[in-house]
Amino acid sequence: MILPGMAKDDVVLVKADGKRIEGLKAVVSMRRIVTFHTDVEIEPKDMMIKQCADGEQEAYLVLDPMFNHAGDGIPENYQITVRKVAVPE
Repeated sequence: MILPGMAKDDVVLVKADGKRIEGLKAVVSMRRIVTFHTDVEIEPKDMMIKQCADGEQEAYLVLDPMFNHAGDGIPENYQITVRKVAVPE
């Protein structure tokens, strides 16, 4: 179970139209990203860019942004199935 306090990775959401939404926190793994920022719409073909501590970046293509309603003490969230891709130039 992932809780909001565990979301410490800095990510940028890049919408398919190029719009960037910065300042999001998430838990990033190779195939899944979890975020509690449900005030933004996350859609297939969007990208999530993780800002690494060493200054590098990792890019993930959104495949399935599953929205979860609040329940059992866990706030609403996205559990996003992703695929790691090359960082766009």
